[in-house]
Amino acid sequence: MKILELFNIAISSIRSNKMRSLLTMLGLIIGISSVVTILAIGDGSQASISSDLGSLGLNNISVTYERNVDIAPSEELNQNDITAITEEFGDQVLSAIPNYQGNGTIIADVTETDITLKSADEHVEDVNTLNMIAGRTFAETDVTEYRNVIIIDNETATALYGTTQVAGESILIKTGKNTQKYTIVGVYEVEDSSLGFSMSSSYIPYTTADKVLKKNGEFNTISITLNENQDIETVSQEIIDFISKRHQNFGDFKYRYYSMASQIEMVTDVLGQVTLLVSAIAGISLVVGGIGVMNIMLVSVTERTREIGIRKALGAKRPDILVQFLIEAVTICLIGGMIGVGLGSIFTQIAANIMGMEMSISMTSILLATTFSTAIGVGFGVYPANKASKLDPIEALRYE
Repeated sequence: MKILELFNIAISSIRSNKMRSLLTMLGLIIGISSVVTILAIGDGSQASISSDLGSLGLNNISVTYERNVDIAPSEELNQNDITAITEEFGDQVLSAIPNYQGNGTIIADVTETDITLKSADEHVEDVNTLNMIAGRTFAETDVTEYRNVIIIDNETATALYGTTQVAGESILIKTGKNTQKYTIVGVYEVEDSSLGFSMSSSYIPYTTADKVLKKNGEFNTISITLNENQDIETVSQEIIDFISKRHQNFGDFKYRYYSMASQIEMVTDVLGQVTLLVSAIAGISLVVGGIGVMNIMLVSVTERTREIGIRKALGAKRPDILVQFLIEAVTICLIGGMIGVGLGSIFTQIAANIMGMEMSISMTSILLATTFSTAIGVGFGVYPANKASKLDPIEALRYE
């Protein structure tokens, strides 16, 4: 028989037992739709996390001390290290500053607002990928002259003044027991991440941060931003080696670096593994569905024993019967797989609306669904098909 004719016979068999066929497909439909939806959510989450963390600067690295090591006074990071890094890696490094961060409280007439203060330099807009909507960024003189200037986000500006056009306004910020007046020089737009939190901070010159946060020039981390088109891992390791040689402890592994790119890779790897694990668990229903297909095909062989006998009596060979029942099993699984992909698409859209992130079913998921459906049809259809092909035509014709 021709393959097309066999498919027509399979479709006719499915139509003649619609409810039974639907129940047979149910396990496959649930399994395929679950796996497709989980993979779409996993891919969407990875893309969202990469976008959110990437907005913090893929070229940013932090150099700090290795964990659980003793650092002698002569091995501590200092401003001279930063100056030396800037000179040594001038073409590769955009910015290198001490990493200072602290919490403060804005003293206002109406209310007191908590605020996070981060150190920055004149490259603050590029380093932190800020979208400035009012005012300006820092000038080099703001840093060298220890000026009390600040860049705030639009939400803070609106909360305090009802507008974002607040460049030139002054605010009082209390850090510990110290209260300082700052001049707002710029406002940037903060974006809510799809992870559900707002990544907002206020920036002050790192020299000012050293002064108001009482750091006395001491810091544990150097924040470095590389220029575009740099091999982050290679340059970062070169910087670590350079600092180690400066402090004469090369080979002692006293310093380490971490980058946003490596953090993104680590998070997406973990999320990918979790997605595959959950998909594998959901895929158990595919096995259950496959057993259902095998069971119903065995029933079909029993019901159509006389039909098989007639076909063999008319000249059908064993391979013809085998292929006929295999195609019928594969057809049931493919139809179940297509319905599962359709439901998975609907579930994915619902999940995207609930989670507030972009998701879509990839072509890989569709190919996987098709492959699994076909494999299940063949795998679980072989035994019933083989049983049908081995029937003795005389005994089959006698069957009632």
